[in-house]
Amino acid sequence: MTNLPEWEAGGSVPLSDDLSVVEAALHSRRTEAAELGYTAEPAVVETEEAMWLADDSADGGRLLTAADALAAGIAFVPDRRRYRMVWLAEQG
Repeated sequence: MTNLPEWEAGGSVPLSDDLSVVEAALHSRRTEAAELGYTAEPAVVETEEAMWLADDSADGGRLLTAADALAAGIAFVPDRRRYRMVWLAEQG
């Protein structure tokens, strides 16, 4: 018997009017979940526009949502679409 914990996966793709780019990224994460043993569809699928803010951190920057940019007093100029998917725990 396999017990799988709740699992979250996400990422971002360049912002464009071509939604096939984000669909391909979501499909890739669904495939990854299936390979890990998850059989259900994700309980949560969220997407939102974001912008990359370069900085001196080890990863070179971070993604900001419109709310993050507003809170930081930065003009929001989206250039990415961020996505997040959550699979609930499963017992098999």
